[in-house]
Amino acid sequence: MANLINNYISNRPTANTYQVKEQPKKPMPDFDIQRELDNRTFIKPLHGKGRLLKGNIFNAPAIMVKDAIYDTKAFKHAVKGEANDHELGRLNDVGLKIGGLAIATYLFTKKQTPMTKGMEFVGLASFLASMAIWPKLAIQLPAKLIHGVNVQQQYEDSFGRKKSFYQDPQFIPWDLYKDEEIQKIGDRLGVDKDIPNRRDFIQEKMKKLAIQNNTLWMLTAGFATPIMSALICNQAEPYLSKYLNNRQNKQADKILDNFSDYVKKHQDNSIRNNIEKIIELHKDKHIDNELAELITNTLTEGMDLVTAESFKADLNAILTDGTYTIDENTAKNVTKSLQKKLDGHKFSKEFMETVIPNEEQMIKLFRENNLFNSSTDKAGFQKIIDKVMLTIEDNVNSYNGRVPEAQREELDYVKKLIISNKGDKHPIKRVLNKLKSSKLNSTLQSKLRHVANLISGFKAETAALDEYALKKVGSAPETVVANYWNNISKDLLKTFGITPKEIEKVRFDEHLMGALLREKFEKIASDKPTYDKVMGELIAKVAHLNSEIKPSDLNAPILKLDNSMTDAQKLALQSKYDNIVDSKFTQFANDMKEAGFHKTARAVIGVNAGDNVGTLKNIQKSFASDRLLGVKSSFYRLINALDMFRRIATIETNGSPSINSLPREVKEELIELCKQSVLEGHTSDSATKYFMLRNPNPSPDMDPLEVKGGKVVNKYLGQPVGRTDIPGDKYFYQDLMKFVFEDNMHIDTTTLSENSIIKDEITKYRSLILDNIGGEYYFPKPRHLIRPKNNNASSELKFLLTGIAPNELFTKAGQQAYNTRKWLKIFGGFGAGLLGVTVLAQFFLGKTKTPDKKVAKND
Repeated sequence: MANLINNYISNRPTANTYQVKEQPKKPMPDFDIQRELDNRTFIKPLHGKGRLLKGNIFNAPAIMVKDAIYDTKAFKHAVKGEANDHELGRLNDVGLKIGGLAIATYLFTKKQTPMTKGMEFVGLASFLASMAIWPKLAIQLPAKLIHGVNVQQQYEDSFGRKKSFYQDPQFIPWDLYKDEEIQKIGDRLGVDKDIPNRRDFIQEKMKKLAIQNNTLWMLTAGFATPIMSALICNQAEPYLSKYLNNRQNKQADKILDNFSDYVKKHQDNSIRNNIEKIIELHKDKHIDNELAELITNTLTEGMDLVTAESFKADLNAILTDGTYTIDENTAKNVTKSLQKKLDGHKFSKEFMETVIPNEEQMIKLFRENNLFNSSTDKAGFQKIIDKVMLTIEDNVNSYNGRVPEAQREELDYVKKLIISNKGDKHPIKRVLNKLKSSKLNSTLQSKLRHVANLISGFKAETAALDEYALKKVGSAPETVVANYWNNISKDLLKTFGITPKEIEKVRFDEHLMGALLREKFEKIASDKPTYDKVMGELIAKVAHLNSEIKPSDLNAPILKLDNSMTDAQKLALQSKYDNIVDSKFTQFANDMKEAGFHKTARAVIGVNAGDNVGTLKNIQKSFASDRLLGVKSSFYRLINALDMFRRIATIETNGSPSINSLPREVKEELIELCKQSVLEGHTSDSATKYFMLRNPNPSPDMDPLEVKGGKVVNKYLGQPVGRTDIPGDKYFYQDLMKFVFEDNMHIDTTTLSENSIIKDEITKYRSLILDNIGGEYYFPKPRHLIRPKNNNASSELKFLLTGIAPNELFTKAGQQAYNTRKWLKIFGGFGAGLLGVTVLAQFFLGKTKTPDKKVAKND
């Protein structure tokens, strides 16, 4: 091996060698750098395309569109990874807006009412607007007015990118300013014209102002932005509320106008689908208690309890055919029931095991006597009971025959323990009664499908009606009637001339508010022009409810109908809502009656045409009409109260049929109680026929009342005499009710309401008070009646007719107005103070030491 290697090395061919030839160097070009620099013909800077941006209100929309297009392109470039630094910087603002929109959208889903949902987006918009407005309003504008410098100047570079002029203090494109513009700014800054390098000094001063103002912006923005945002939201809220209220009102009107379309929107097929599943699983099978309960619960899902009970009774009759299924489980359950019945009576274990057949023995007993049957009627129960009791009797006799006499049990005693006339206590009957037999055959399947279709359709119709009623008069925030109530309550404070200072004094006490109202009412009622103005505004505001909720669509029938009207007249006054309720509920009841659900039909519409009390149809109607009645009664009470004060103010001239013949002291007492009751009276006060400490021995003085400035000049009331309530004086109560509600309204009020849509309703309201509250029986004062005893008026109706007391109404409105004003005063004042300090700071900015002036040289 070694020889082979040596031979290879010695005989290896010699490698060829190559010689590299050097190339000659190229001669250096004839290039004189100094000559070229002196010539400078090759140095040609690019022509600048940048420009200062001058924005105003007219080109702002165009700038916004242009910025939006640029941001969209920047986003596309960022997604592709092709964005430059400027585009990425712009995306920070886009991210802030998109992120804020996402948060607002999430919070939107968590709110319950349209107003709170909408305010989430208003809050976002106000926050973004505050961030943009504050620097322009508090920084840029004052700096421009005071110094003549736009410290937030923007420019567009040669590539069309918008940038802040002072963004980088190390590189500010001063060449975009013409020399004339810089010199003009210098004049505004008060820079001397004869200083050296005046432009450079002006530019330095402008840069310093920009940096200082930017610092001032950063210091104030944290406080100013949330405050300004809150103030913007506060001012935007009424406009948003008005828009949403109009929108919701129109949406509610569309429900009645396009009722069938809205029913389709509410259509829910869950009941039909669930019944179909039950049928598929159990068709042609016996219906036991468990299956019957499953069917019942499925069909009554979401049904009110009263109607559901009637429905269950009807369904139970349909699901059973009057027969019972007797099988081996029945025999076993009879054994268990007998054992349970005899437990606790101190029978021996041996006796129990001997006398009561065990489960196997009981099954054998039923089989041997042919008791197993799938269609046994109740008449067959007795045969089963007889066979079981006969066996027990034989077993007792057998047991007694083989045990000592002392251990024997009386057969009659044992039989007495078992046998009972009540089926639920009889141990054998109780078991048999639970074994109702019926098959889910094709006929029953069709009936269940039909009933499920009826219920599903009816639920969709009631859901559409409920939606309309809720949007219009629901007991919830931001319904049409709730918004109306809030708006008119705020306006009433202004209408009656109640000032913020007065509200501040009485806002926590309803009695203090009552005293303030009394003073206002007396002052208004004593002056005809003022009374005409206030009463005219009040009637117009109350009547506005009929434009929000049209009586043709929804009304309070009790304020419209009269016993003297014919059925045709009553039908003509019925609202569209009530007509739809009548139609749909009657149709559903008739369909259910045809299907064999008679009790359900009675629960829905009653027995007779006028049998509406407690029916589902009446509940559907009264929910809406009662809410409307309560609201209207509260404001009709206010109109009637102001009218009464006007009648008191002019009583010297016009008199009063109810009290003209009374002694002066009684008149004074009655007028005092009238004023108290109309301003502060509640349902309990009218129910107890009012309470007042009076003189039991009034003066016989028959002089007329003296009134000054709407106030009665009391001659006797208030004198230190022994005063007490007089429960036996029915005439005092009757005179009070007549004076407040029965005497004709003042001619001024009648004139003002003559052409109003609510004229007849006010008259009807006063009549209803007399009939239902004046006719209310109170056992300690049984003769205190102004009308025949009325037992038909419910406590709820009397509560609705009484409405809210004016002092309570104005107290709540006053508290709301005070809180709003207080909030605005605090935050508005802080915001104004911050704005003032920010603007004032401008006078201390931009201070720069002026260089020495140029000195003229003498030749």
